[in-house]
Amino acid sequence: MSDDNEPPDSHQIELVEVTRVQPFEAEVIAARLRASGIQATLGAGSPYESLSFADGMPVYVPVEHASQAIALLANHVEPD
Repeated sequence: MSDDNEPPDSHQIELVEVTRVQPFEAEVIAARLRASGIQATLGAGSPYESLSFADGMPVYVPVEHASQAIALLANHVEPD
């Protein structure tokens, strides 16, 4: 049920992490997802990016598009 007194943008979209890769690859993946019509968001930046993204940068999508995004990424074949 919606409260009529709430501004329309007060409802947040639930996001889920679909992959965690190095920052450049994360940018490419997010662009590919967006080109396929899936809203994609990267993990927050940091003044110490070289340290904070040592384990990779997360790529998030809305939970309702997670299975579609995962399938799209799974079907991507890396060139030799």
